[in-house]
Amino acid sequence: MIIMTVMDDFELKAVIKEVLVRFHSSQLPELINRDIRAPNFREVNKVVVVIGPRRAGKTFVLYQLMKLLMAEGRQMTDFIYLNFENERLAEFKSNQLNLILAAYSELYEDRKPILFLDEIQNISGWERFVRGLNDEGHKIYISGSNSKLLSKEIATALRGRDYPIQILPFSFKEFLSARGVKLGKNWEFDPIKATVRKAFDEYVALSGFPEIVLENRLEFVDQYFKTMLFQDIIERYKITNTELMRLFMLFLARQYGGDYSINKFNNFAKNSSYKSSTSTIQKYSKIVEDIYFCFFIRARQKSFKKESSYLKKAYLYDHGFINYYNTDKNMGRLLENMVAIELVRRKESQLNHYTNGFECDFITKENSIQVCHTLNEENKKREINGLLEAVKKFGNKPILLTYDQEMRIGGIKTMPIWKWLLK
Repeated sequence: MIIMTVMDDFELKAVIKEVLVRFHSSQLPELINRDIRAPNFREVNKVVVVIGPRRAGKTFVLYQLMKLLMAEGRQMTDFIYLNFENERLAEFKSNQLNLILAAYSELYEDRKPILFLDEIQNISGWERFVRGLNDEGHKIYISGSNSKLLSKEIATALRGRDYPIQILPFSFKEFLSARGVKLGKNWEFDPIKATVRKAFDEYVALSGFPEIVLENRLEFVDQYFKTMLFQDIIERYKITNTELMRLFMLFLARQYGGDYSINKFNNFAKNSSYKSSTSTIQKYSKIVEDIYFCFFIRARQKSFKKESSYLKKAYLYDHGFINYYNTDKNMGRLLENMVAIELVRRKESQLNHYTNGFECDFITKENSIQVCHTLNEENKKREINGLLEAVKKFGNKPILLTYDQEMRIGGIKTMPIWKWLLK
């Protein structure tokens, strides 16, 4: 018979000290720098929250933030880094969180640490502790797992004190960095341009998930899909119809860039011998957005003030799902999905598509954007007319993105997607 004992405060404080000393005596891992903007705490008194899809690299972003602080003169011993998925910290109770600062103070007197709390949601009642630290002027960075704590729930728990840094899978620029490709000034006129073009082919065929890029193993996508399904969705939301949810996610992975509606899926489910309903799929649609599996872009029909609730397109947060779950890919729609992710990454607050006889893939405040793999005589009229109609309607500037064409057609600038991704 094994008797489990609960650590008292003295023992727990000793564990914290050991974890901290081990961390301070180690070196931060080699990193692929992500395109992030960290806040200046002198200007923003907020708790920095690193959010994003599973396996997008949130923990490594915490390390990058540490390195940025070290470049400003900080030392490793200025940081408290605790990962609450560490089994040695599993016995923490909310009323013991104050032991963290007490343990640090016994190691380093008269110093005010910067806190990095990874997977903080594992400690019930963590929010009161973090809010208290914020009140005392501590710099705090936290991250959480989608299976237990969503970004919007962190914002609620912190009562508006959060400063989110959204981390998505690698952008093309970050992909190049992972492949050791460094772009200098005027790189477009340098021989390295051929390397960039070749790397884009690889990026399109692979994924943006860091582990997949570094290991060159697209099959990891299936593992991520199953983890999202069973941990982030089934366990968290207590979904009982596992097979219907799996079917819905696969439907989205194969519907990428296409028109989406609940009725369309319900008909698909019925033809696949599954029972579905509007209320169920409304719920499922919200869930897959919450966990960063996919997102929906609504249509603008007449002006920026009128948005359709029914005309939507579905996009995946990483094109690796498209590559893995589709044997016959539509390259035009795959490229459209990649452009959609980039527009989300660039935080386009007004992002829609346009449909009113003619279609335009993306409408932002600044641009109307049309995406096609190759512009030719067969599709030229359709693509150009849809773009010009949107520009006329919304008064913005036109961009036509293709796989590898660059030209001007009247007042329309046509450029390769790989070049646009790097701007």
